[in-house]
Parts: sequence; C-alpha cells; structure tokens
Amino acid sequence: MTKTYRVGLVGCGGMGRHHLRILKDLPEFEIVALCDISQEVVDQAGDEYAVKTRYTDFDHMYQYSSLDLVTVATQTRGHHAPTVAALEQGISVLCEKPIAIDLTEADQMITAAKKSGAKLAINQQNHVNPGIQQAKTMVAEGAIGNVIMVRGRNKAGRKSGNEFMEMGTHVTDMMLCFGGVPTWCSGTIYNGNQLAGPKDIMQAKEMSPGDRDSGLVMGTKAIAHYGFDTGIIGEIHFIDYQPGMNDNYGIDILGSQGQLAVRTAGSAGQNLWHLPRPMEGTPTQLSDWQPVDLPDNLEKEPVITMYQRMTQAIETNTEPPSSGTEGRWAFEMIMGIYQSHREGRRIELPLTNRHHPLEKWH
Repeated sequence: MTKTYRVGLVGCGGMGRHHLRILKDLPEFEIVALCDISQEVVDQAGDEYAVKTRYTDFDHMYQYSSLDLVTVATQTRGHHAPTVAALEQGISVLCEKPIAIDLTEADQMITAAKKSGAKLAINQQNHVNPGIQQAKTMVAEGAIGNVIMVRGRNKAGRKSGNEFMEMGTHVTDMMLCFGGVPTWCSGTIYNGNQLAGPKDIMQAKEMSPGDRDSGLVMGTKAIAHYGFDTGIIGEIHFIDYQPGMNDNYGIDILGSQGQLAVRTAGSAGQNLWHLPRPMEGTPTQLSDWQPVDLPDNLEKEPVITMYQRMTQAIETNTEPPSSGTEGRWAFEMIMGIYQSHREGRRIELPLTNRHHPLEKWH
C-alpha cells in the first residue's frame, strides 16, 4: 500500500499557495495543516484549499498535527526557525530558496537535519528541470566532450543585489549540477558605474520595496568567476536590464567538442539546445544550434519532481535533490561574491566567516 504523506505548510502567501496548488493534485500527499503569522492569511488559504487545521504558531502545528513533511514557504528571513524546529522533531522539510539569510543559519539547518536523520531539501527546482536532467545525461555520454566552463545567465528585471537573493541561487544551483564543488570565487559589484562600497549596502526591501525580505544586499550589477574541484571554471553575471527576460534565464555548458544551452523559465516546452562545435563563430552561424527533444519519462513540472524525489529520499534514506548541503553551496557561491568584492581579491570557498559578508562592512 502506498504511503500518504501528511504535509504541513508554513507561510501561506503567494509562494505558499503555489505549493498548495501543486500538492492538491498529488494523490500521495495530504495537506493536513497550515500555518502563517497572519490569521487572516491562513484562513484565506485554508478556505481556498479546504484545510481545516490552521495555526499561527508553527511549534503548535508540529506538536499536534502528526506531520511527515513540512513545506516552508515564508520569505527568506523566516526560513531558519520553522525549518530547524521541524527537523529537530524528525520532520523532513522542503524549504524555499535561498536556504537562509546567512551561512550561520544555513549551517544550523543542516546540522539539525544530520542530528535527527530527517531530510532537508531546498526548493531550487531547476535541479530536476527536464532540460537540466537531459543535459546531465548528454554530458555523461560525451556529447560535448570534456566540460570546460559553466556560464550562469540571469533573468534581469531586478538590481543585482535583489537578484542575488531571489534568483541567484537557482542559477548557482544549476551550475553546481555540472561544475562540482566550488573552491574559489572572484567577484566584483558595481552600483551604477562605480564600484559598490559600504554606503551602498541596504536591506532588500529598501532596494526593492515590492520584493521579498531577503536581508542585506548591494549593487545594481555584478560579475563573478569560480573554480570547481573538477577543474571546471564558472562565470555568472547579474546585469540590471529592464525589463527582465525569462528566455535568458538558465546556463550554458561549454565543452571541448560542443556546447549545451538550457533555459529554465517555465515548466514545459523546448528548453535544451545543442551546438555540435566548441565555439559559436559569427552571429550568422547561430542557427546551427539544434533543439534537443526531451524523453517522455522526464517530469514536466519540476516542483512535482521535487516532492516525489523527497519521498523517495525519506523511504530509501538517501539525499533528496538540492539537498540542504547543495542548497548551502548554491548560497555560498552568492555570499562569495560579496566577500570577494569586499576584500578586493579572489577568495577561497567555503568561507571561514559564516556571518553575512555585508554585515560588519555595513
């Protein structure tokens, strides 16, 4: 008999409702309880999705609702406390990205998971995007020769400081799928046309009032380079083009015999292309990019895959995709940009100081 996983949701705002829409159509999951600091918000979500059990205190929800899995869909500042509390009670957690406000919180979340044996995954769902999955298969089969470089591409539409914390870890997570473990970072941040400094540090809500509360941020554009333990190099840039462009969002994998391009905005459709030579050549030759058909057995909705792979990890005592450790690496690559810019040099990863690099500088 297939087990039905009892799920509790913390954070009933826009992202929380997105998770509820996914979960209500998955027969192996039952939404049994909701939690939000606002009684009005939790009641609205409860009425919409017919969930009767509602809380404004996540500790009470964990104590009385007999949960198998918790989804934490709060804003970034609210990830740490409900995640650690659930893990300490042996409840597995799927937490929204980025993992936390700083690496100190991220470390505590991973430690809590290791101590209890519960599973922690970060909802960087492009880790299991169909295009990423097929690209990994093609790389393993030698379709582009030896991987030389992985290049991250941003959506834009935000100043770089906000995009670091909003979309940045999605991009670095995809880079990790092909690069390996990052060992160094060299980053530079500009505010307008000037190198960013302490006066440019602010809270994310101050930089972009309509965005989420994701802590300290800096700058309007940035670039960073990475080295991975595999010898592969990485590059990522955040350019504040207005408006944003979803079609630009993804990664390029450059090999000795060809290239792959993955674009991950949206959940379905064509998002993987192959160039059967290592260099692009002139603009007139860009039509040589060939679309790659995806196997029918790949999930078309990555968040569904995240939930289903999470249950597999629980049942087999293995790590889920975009595990807490992988989510922390993706976040560490972003924090490395700030630390490298602050020091004006290439820095080693992991960072020695686990506090936010902008905290003392500010």
